[in-house]
Amino acid sequence: MQRQERFAERPGLLELERFEPRALEHKATELEEEMKSLSNLRADNQRLKDKNKAVILILVISKLSK
Repeated sequence: MQRQERFAERPGLLELERFEPRALEHKATELEEEMKSLSNLRADNQRLKDKNKAVILILVISKLSK
């Protein structure tokens, strides 16, 4: 009886073993995409900070020259 139960559980375990690597690969792909997106956002943020500094500098120079 116990032997039959072990064999009955085995297909479920094999399916779980097959599913887990796929799920991990999928999650890894999602995380890689998220990292790329984060990198792009950081680059955009730096570009905007630099642009903001330039605008502030122009405004200061404009006020001083009046």
